[in-house]
Amino acid sequence: MGLLRRHPVPDAVKAVSLPRGERRVAWALTAAGQPVVATEQSLVLPGGEVLAWGSVERVSWKRPLLLVVRAAEVEGTGARDSLTLEGDGDLPGVVYARVTGSVAWTRHERLAPTGGVRIVGRRQPGRDDLAWQLVFDVGTDRSDPLVRAQAEQALLAARRAIG
Repeated sequence: MGLLRRHPVPDAVKAVSLPRGERRVAWALTAAGQPVVATEQSLVLPGGEVLAWGSVERVSWKRPLLLVVRAAEVEGTGARDSLTLEGDGDLPGVVYARVTGSVAWTRHERLAPTGGVRIVGRRQPGRDDLAWQLVFDVGTDRSDPLVRAQAEQALLAARRAIG
C-alpha cells in the first residue's frame, strides 16, 4: 500500500494574499513560476486578481493549459485567462468542480423574432439566494427592447419557479 505524498507549498503560493476568511483548496504554478490559487469561494490569478466562482462562465483543461472564460452578457465573449501550468496537481479539477458547482439552475429560452438567452442562477457563498445572469446567444440583438423584455420575463419566471 502506497503512502500519500504531498508536495510542499512553494513560498510564492504561501505569499498569495487571500480574501479574508478564505483558505487554499488547491494551487499550481504557471510555467513562469507565478502562483494560481483556488479557495472555497474564488480563484486567485497570477498578479493577485480574485475571480469569484460565479463570475466564471466556464473552464477547460488540456495539459498544460487551463483556460478560464469569464462570464459576460453574450455567451463565450468574456475575457479569457490562459494559464500554462507547471505541474498542475489538483488545481484544474478543483477549478472545474467549483465553477460547475456554482451553477444551481440554467435554462435556455428562444426569443422572438430570433435568438435566445440562457438564464443562469448561481450559488453565492454564504447566501441562500441565487445570483441571476442573462447570457444572450451570439447574434441576439440584446439592445432590442422586445428581445430584452422577453429575456426579463423569462428571468422573472425562473426566479418565481425557484423561489
